[in-house]
Amino acid sequence: MGEFDEHVTVVAGGASGIGAACASAFALEGARVAILDIDGPGATATAMSIRESAGPEKVEAFTVDVRDDNAVNDAVASIAARWGGIDHLVNSAVNFVAKGLTATREQWEAALDVNVIGSALLTARAARDMRPGATVVNISSISAHSAQPERWTYNATKAAILALTRGQALDLSPAGIRVNAVSPGWIWTPEVEKAAGGDRSRWEEVWGQYHILRRLGEATEVADAVLFLSSSKASFITGTELFVDGGYNALGPEGLGDTSKFAGSS
Repeated sequence: MGEFDEHVTVVAGGASGIGAACASAFALEGARVAILDIDGPGATATAMSIRESAGPEKVEAFTVDVRDDNAVNDAVASIAARWGGIDHLVNSAVNFVAKGLTATREQWEAALDVNVIGSALLTARAARDMRPGATVVNISSISAHSAQPERWTYNATKAAILALTRGQALDLSPAGIRVNAVSPGWIWTPEVEKAAGGDRSRWEEVWGQYHILRRLGEATEVADAVLFLSSSKASFITGTELFVDGGYNALGPEGLGDTSKFAGSS
């Protein structure tokens, strides 16, 4: 019996990227997993892929827009009724609106509604069916700590997630629920792949220079951190943030120094 056997995990934004990696990691560790995503076909495809390795009864997909309170309520109620409660929640749903000076009110609202409000209300609803010892992990970002060109909307919402995490940790502690955040660096996800035009070999070194480990991260590496924070090994950890960023946040303005030390540099 593994620690997560028979546990129930809800992953919002689990159709792809970090969310999909988290869903797979929990399922492989024995948990039952519910994937919530606005991308219904993507959520179903991810669930089918996970079933091949974790078993047909381990994963269910729900087409849910976290901005739709009725859809969220119905999905959480269905999950709790089917599996008897909820043990873990991963808030990975995200709207990648990255705008700065020119951001419109509609763009601000789009970013806040998914990244902050959606996560907050999903957590509040799920908490009603969470068992003592349950956990919540919110996916923030190193962007919460950095000024980056033309990224007011995205960075502000990721910073808000950290404040939200602390408040949730305090208010949910009487129910025995721990709440933490993970802040990834540059991770090879569909959004980053799109920005790179699919050419990782070309962009690995370019983006790798922002990280002490000189490379992009993998979604599975973020999922490993989420599993840790959700496990009994993190039983005295709540209200905090774990960087999974290859040293991005620790790197100073001097950068990496001699970049000729990069593997493959000319």
